Amino acid sequence: MFEYSWLLSYLLLHVGLAVMTIPWLYWLSASQWQSSPQLMLRLWTSLTVILFILPLLILMLSADDKAESSLFSTDLARLQVKSEYQTERQNVTLAAVEPTTEIIQRWALTPQLLYLLTPPLWLLWLLPMLCLRQCYRFCQSYWVSRQLWCQAEDCSLVGYTARLPGVYQHGAISSAMLLGLRHPRILLPSSWLKSLSAEQLQHVIAHEHMHWQRGDLLGFYLQQLVGILCCWSPFWRLLCRQLDRYRELSCDAAVVASLLQPHRYAQTLLDCSRTMARPTTATLAMPWQQQPLLAQRVSAVLQGAGGRATARNMITVTALSAVLLLAFALTQQWQVTQLPKQYGLIKLSELKQLDELLGSIKQHDIATVRRLIAQGYPINQAMPGQGTPLMVAVRQENATVVAVLLQAGADVNASSRGDGNALIIAVQRRNLKLVQQLVQAGADVNAIVLADETPLINASYVGDLQMVQYLVSMGANVNLQVEATLMDGRELRSALSRAATEEMRTYLRHQGALQ
Repeated sequence: MFEYSWLLSYLLLHVGLAVMTIPWLYWLSASQWQSSPQLMLRLWTSLTVILFILPLLILMLSADDKAESSLFSTDLARLQVKSEYQTERQNVTLAAVEPTTEIIQRWALTPQLLYLLTPPLWLLWLLPMLCLRQCYRFCQSYWVSRQLWCQAEDCSLVGYTARLPGVYQHGAISSAMLLGLRHPRILLPSSWLKSLSAEQLQHVIAHEHMHWQRGDLLGFYLQQLVGILCCWSPFWRLLCRQLDRYRELSCDAAVVASLLQPHRYAQTLLDCSRTMARPTTATLAMPWQQQPLLAQRVSAVLQGAGGRATARNMITVTALSAVLLLAFALTQQWQVTQLPKQYGLIKLSELKQLDELLGSIKQHDIATVRRLIAQGYPINQAMPGQGTPLMVAVRQENATVVAVLLQAGADVNASSRGDGNALIIAVQRRNLKLVQQLVQAGADVNAIVLADETPLINASYVGDLQMVQYLVSMGANVNLQVEATLMDGRELRSALSRAATEEMRTYLRHQGALQ
């Protein structure tokens, strides 16, 4: 099941959490007292997992699998009645409220942002395309790495006794690397065997062997695989750079800890960088040398990396924990976990069926419509930009198809982003017979749709006095004010303020309209 609103909510939560947490780790990295690279690696790894898993958990905690609504449905908020009737008469309809009662619907910022960002057809096409592109690059890299692994030649070096990983040489690479998960190999450039001393070669091999001992190769491969699914994140590359950085620094620190003269290891880094002609294209191999990290690695080796807990470490960890707990509390307070359920979902398997049903409705092919409904085609799903089958039938002003859909169980109050609902569409078409048909079927004359207001406001705006009179007679509240969206300046709109003619304004004032 592909859910537009779920993806959008997930993306917003992910970005929000990243903005609140990543600066703290950068602040810790800039500490005067260097933190342990291994500690920083664990913190960045934990944060990476949290940024992608926590939004998923937040959205799943309050998920209700049994509650489904139409795609882009806009049942966003209930009316707040500013009168004594709200507490004493909770079951009284708006028609029973006194005409002078003011009812104001203001929209929260969150649903408006979702309204502006959703119809995200780009989520349906762009994300899979990005993932496919990343998958292609992954497969290409695997093929290059596999070729290097197979073409490498065994070489025996004095002083290296470990059975795994084996040490090999290759003439087409310019940096040492560790590759091969099941059968790991340390690959050395053939030129290094001649240009580097035996001690320097031991430094290189010890570094790559430390990667293998710590399981960095497995973590690196998992990072590349997860990157296929997470490449859409604007923070993914930043996180990967930090993981690669501290993975190298932590191995350097572990190797240097066993050396009596750390400056010799730093010299090895410098000498290796001079012999590098070009970067490797095998991203599934862990290269020994990465030019952007050279200065940091040399500096860390010469200065040493503290492993003790500092005040800045404790502050950072405490702040990160507080931010995550605060984010979780705020999402509950703002009911973010309910947004996907409120904004609807769509099944890819139903898109083709829905398109076929809508096509039959547009062609006024009643026989085919009846047949497709009998076959179980979705009648309450909405197609982006068109709406539900009932809304399309109303737009076509086909009363017979409308009756067929209502008889089959179509939701008369279903709404769709940018398309209103069936009653609003009928009002905009100035089709009184369809309006009466929908109201008799249970359509709410006071239904509010974001960016489409209410049926009465729409009828007043198009200047249909007869329509306004009918809606008022059926209980439409003349004092219902709805806040416009951000794009329209967030003004309060009512039937009176949107009236197209003076005659309309006079009638509404006689009905008790205040403003």
